[in-house]
Amino acid sequence: MADEERSASGIVPGLVQEFIAQFRRITEGLEGLAGIREHLPSAPGALPLPGTLSAAELATITDSIAAQRRSIEAMKAQLSSFDEQLAVLEQLLGPLAQWSSKWAEVEEWLLKGGHGPQAEGRASRSDRR
Repeated sequence: MADEERSASGIVPGLVQEFIAQFRRITEGLEGLAGIREHLPSAPGALPLPGTLSAAELATITDSIAAQRRSIEAMKAQLSSFDEQLAVLEQLLGPLAQWSSKWAEVEEWLLKGGHGPQAEGRASRSDRR
């Protein structure tokens, strides 16, 4: 799960860095082409426009964010289900833990031969008389 979190958290910065790198390459390409206008490709659309690339990259980033949000919603649902299961287990184990504690007290009382604090209290009262 930690690997999934790391990979999910690295997607957006990676996409942003990729977007910036592509934008930088296009800008540098346009700067180079500005100096040699006569060598421009004659076919329209041969060089993608920066606005088109940025729109595509932004769409990719938006899709990635939406996917991450869906993943978070799925994790919330899984965690909610797990929390409900733990609550049921806690309710089942609570009485068992109380019973176990009482049983330990009974065992201790039996190991002392039935002489617990109540028996000692009675003995000390009879000694005072």
